[in-house]
Amino acid sequence: MKSYVVILLGFPLVASMLGCSKDDTSYPKAGIVYKSQGIGDESPGDLQASQKPDVQQLQDKLRSMSNDDLFQFALVCGNQGNCSEALTAYNKILETDKNYPDLYYYQGLLYRDMGMMDEAICAFQTAITQNPDSAEAHYNLGYAYRCKGLHNEAIPKYQKSLELIHENKTKQKAYIHFNLGFSYFSNGMIDDAIGQFKKALAYKPKDKEIHQKLGIAYTAKGWTDKAKDEFTLYHEQDKPIKKIP
Repeated sequence: MKSYVVILLGFPLVASMLGCSKDDTSYPKAGIVYKSQGIGDESPGDLQASQKPDVQQLQDKLRSMSNDDLFQFALVCGNQGNCSEALTAYNKILETDKNYPDLYYYQGLLYRDMGMMDEAICAFQTAITQNPDSAEAHYNLGYAYRCKGLHNEAIPKYQKSLELIHENKTKQKAYIHFNLGFSYFSNGMIDDAIGQFKKALAYKPKDKEIHQKLGIAYTAKGWTDKAKDEFTLYHEQDKPIKKIP
């Protein structure tokens, strides 16, 4: 690619190399879900699940639980991939308490991992209404927007998450910068994307995926030498480690 004009014409092809894949970890019992990769390829049937109990038995069991027990039950079910049980428990809480702390955030994660992005967006928006200073909710709302291809909406959410996240959360900051770079790239803002990928590497200098995406961004600018260096670093991570004799 010899010029910026040619790069722009070829941009959709390059952009197609950056996308949501399915390599996410869901439902941490405490903390943040910050992942550089996506989750949009799964269907609910792909999620690993144990045998579901009888519906009436489940209803009877939930009826006897307090809201705190229901919340813990929903988290466990989510971790095990039992999505319908988790949703039923969350909805049971909402019958009596529509402001239960963190419920909408974790409900959003559940919808997200089920591939129900519209519902996830709604849940994260409500979580932010309840807790505007939640870096986690802003990030995951941005991530849900990204997986729907709504990068204009995702960018300010990532930016807000960066404003709110604690300075010592270096791994999480790397993921935010990476995803912000992805959305910048997808909007044709290549220079901004490069800047964000570099910031992500400052926190995770050996992350091969970040090197790959930075190489793609350099390619989009026509900076072939810089791109080659990044792709070399990307492939170096695939080399087997030599054992000391």
